Amino acid sequence: MTPSPPPPPSPSQHATAHAYASNGLEILQAASDAAQAIHNGITNTQALQNAAAAAEAAVQPVMAADLTPADSEPPPPPAHQVPGSMGQATPLQHHQLMPGPGGLMRDPTVNPKLTRLRRACDMCSMRKVKCDDSNIPCRPCRELGVDCTYERETKRRGPPNKHAEAAKAAKRARLDLGATAAAAAAAAAAAASGASSPHSAAKTLMNISSDGILDAETIAPLPVLEFLVDDFFTYIHPLAPFPHEPTFRQSFANREDRTRPEFLGLLASMIAALVASFPRSAREHLKAQHGPQLFPKPVVMVERCRDIALATRGSKWVLKQPKTLDDTATSYFLGLASGYSDQWNASRHFMAETLTLIRELGFARPKHPGDLPSFGNDPYSADPLPFNHVKDQIGKRIFWCLLLAVRSFSQLGASHSSTDLVIAPSTPSLPYPAYPENVDDICVLANEIIHQAEGSVTLLTGFRFAIDIYTTMNGIVSLELAYGMSTLPWPDQRLLLRDGLVAAKSIVDNLPPELQLGNLGAEANSLADLDESGLQYVPPMWPEPQPAHDLRSVIKAQPLRRRQLQYEIQKANIFVSQLATRSYFVELYFALRDIYVGEQQQQPQAQPRENGEGVEVEAQLAQVKALDDADDKEILDLMCAERELLVQNLLTILGSVSQRNLEPNGGSLISKIRRVALTLLSDAPERKGPVAVKAEEPISQLAEVLAKLDRSGPGSAADPSQMMAAEEEDEELRHWGELRDFQLRYAVDGSFTEGL
Repeated sequence: MTPSPPPPPSPSQHATAHAYASNGLEILQAASDAAQAIHNGITNTQALQNAAAAAEAAVQPVMAADLTPADSEPPPPPAHQVPGSMGQATPLQHHQLMPGPGGLMRDPTVNPKLTRLRRACDMCSMRKVKCDDSNIPCRPCRELGVDCTYERETKRRGPPNKHAEAAKAAKRARLDLGATAAAAAAAAAAAASGASSPHSAAKTLMNISSDGILDAETIAPLPVLEFLVDDFFTYIHPLAPFPHEPTFRQSFANREDRTRPEFLGLLASMIAALVASFPRSAREHLKAQHGPQLFPKPVVMVERCRDIALATRGSKWVLKQPKTLDDTATSYFLGLASGYSDQWNASRHFMAETLTLIRELGFARPKHPGDLPSFGNDPYSADPLPFNHVKDQIGKRIFWCLLLAVRSFSQLGASHSSTDLVIAPSTPSLPYPAYPENVDDICVLANEIIHQAEGSVTLLTGFRFAIDIYTTMNGIVSLELAYGMSTLPWPDQRLLLRDGLVAAKSIVDNLPPELQLGNLGAEANSLADLDESGLQYVPPMWPEPQPAHDLRSVIKAQPLRRRQLQYEIQKANIFVSQLATRSYFVELYFALRDIYVGEQQQQPQAQPRENGEGVEVEAQLAQVKALDDADDKEILDLMCAERELLVQNLLTILGSVSQRNLEPNGGSLISKIRRVALTLLSDAPERKGPVAVKAEEPISQLAEVLAKLDRSGPGSAADPSQMMAAEEEDEELRHWGELRDFQLRYAVDGSFTEGL
C-alpha cells in the first residue's frame, strides 16, 4: 500500500517557515554581537541591553508566527508578574497566559504542546507531583492552600563547574566572616557608646570594618601591612621559621586573604605576634596613619588581630575537617602573642591547640614501626604530589618550635600541673619528628628539597642549635613526667644534672663563625655600626618614597645585611637560651642538694657497737660513703665554678648584643636574662664566689632596668588605661638607653669577661 503524500503546506506554515529562515541570521548576528561585547570587556550596560533586545526582536516574530492562528491578531501580552524570584513575565509567557477568575489562566488559543511552562512550581517540585500549570496558583497548590511560588534556584545540567563552585564558596565564606565581624564590631561599638574617653575612641577606631567583609585591610592599610610582613620575616621568622616565606608571599600578592579564610587568619596571627614581640616598630607604623592621640597601646592591636583570626574560623571551627598547617601556625602565633601580653591562660590554650593540631596532622601517626612522623602526606589535599616537602618541613618546624616554647616556660617557673602544656618524651613507639632540613625556604619546593653547599649557614642552622640546647633537658623532663625527681637517689640525680650541664655548655663550641660572639667578620662589623650610622626605623611615608636613612629600606636593598641582622638575632637567642639552660641545671642542683642534706641531718645517728659484730659491714659502708662524698664534692665544685661563670657570661653576652637584636624578641630574651640575674642575686651569701660578690651591684642594676623594660611591653588587656602617652614612649626609650649604657660600660670592663 502506497503511503499517501503529505498535504500541501498551509499559508500559515509557509509564513512560519519563512519567519524561521529570515530571522535565523538575525538571531545569530544578535548573539554574536552580545558575545563580542562581553569578550571585549565592554562594561557599558546599554550596549549589552541593545544586543539582548536585538535577539528578542529576532525571536518574537518567529514565536508569534508559530503560536498565533493565521487569521487572527496576537492578543496583547498581559502586564502581570509571575510571583517569586522569576521577575517580570517573559515574552513567551505573555503569549501563554491571560487574566481569569482564579488568577492567570492559559490562553486556549495557544497550542499547549508548545506553551508548556518551563518548570513546576516549588511545592510540586518538592512533592514530586505533576504541576497543573493551567493557571497560577496551580491546582495542587490551591487544593493544599499554600503559596504557589517559583523561588527555588535552578540547576544547570551536567557536572558542576569547579571554577564557579569555588567562586561561590569563597563569596559565601566572605559574607559569613563579614557577618560575624560586623556583629563583633557592633557589640564593641555598643559597649563603648556610653564613654567618651580616649580609650573608647581608640577601640572604636580599631573596630573591624563595617562593610561586612573581612580581608587584610581590616588589620591595617595595605602599604603598612606590607611593612609589617617584611618586619615579621626579618625579625620573627629567624626564631619561628614558619610559614614558608615564598609560598606566603605569593599568596599575599594574590590577595588570598579575600578568598581563603585560613590565610587571613594566619596573616592576622603573624601581625599579632610581631606587635607583641616588637611593639615599638608597629607603633611607629600605625601612629603615622592614625595620629599619636588615637593610637593605643600595642595590646589593643594584638587583640584586634586575634579577633580577626578567630572570626575567620567561625563558630564551628572545632568541627572543621580537614584542618591545615596554616591553622596550626595561627594557633601558635596567637599563643605567642598572648604570652607576650601576659595573658597566660589564653597562651596555654592556644599552645595546647597547636599541639593537638600537630598530632592530628601527623606527629602521632608514624605509618610503619621505626618510621619518624612526617607531615607531607595529606589525604584531603587536591595536590597531585604523593608527598609535599613544603608541608613536611613546616610541620616539623612548628613542632620543634612548640617544644622549645614548652621547655622555655618550664625554665621560667611553670610547673608540670594539669593546666600546663606537656609534650611527652620521645619513645620508640611514638618518636619525635626528625629535625627540619638545614636549608633556607627558597630551597624547599613541593616536590623536592635542594640541599645547599656543605657548611652553608642557613636560617635553619641557628634554629637547630637552639633545639640542641633545649633537648639537653630531655632526661630531667622524662623523669619528672614519669615518676618525679624525688624517686631517684641523690647520687643519680646529681649525675643527671651534671651530664645535662656539660652537654649544654658544649653546644656553643660547635657554632659556625657567623653565630659566634665576638667573631663577626667585616660584613658583620659594618652591620654592628648601624646603631651609630644615623639609620633608624622610619614609619611608612607613602605615597612618598622612604627616606635614605630608613633602616628597613637599607636592609631590603642589601640582602646580605638583612641576613647578617638575622644571624645577630639568632646569636642573641642562642647564647641567652644557653645561659638560661645552664642556670636552670645549676639552680636545680643546689635545690635538690639542700633537700638531700636536710634529710641526712634528720636521720638518727647509729649507736656504737660494744662487740665486733658487724664491724666489717660498717667498714664497707664507711668506704662507700667516703667515695660518695668524694663524687659529691667533685660535682659540687663544678656547680660552684659554673655559678661564677654564669655571672661573667651574663655580663659578656649583654655587652655583645645590641638593642637592635634584643628588642624584636625582647619579651622572651629579657625574661630569660632577668630570671638568670634574679637567681644569681638571691643566692645565699656563703655560696657566692668572689666574682659573684664583685658583680652583685651591677647585676642588681641590670635587674632593675630589665624589670622596667618588662613592664613597658605590649601591656595587658586588664589594664584600664590602654593609651600610651608620649611621655610613656619617651620613658620606654630611656629604659632601652639605660640598658645600652649598661652594656657599653661592662663590655669594655675586662675584669668580667675573663673565663668565657
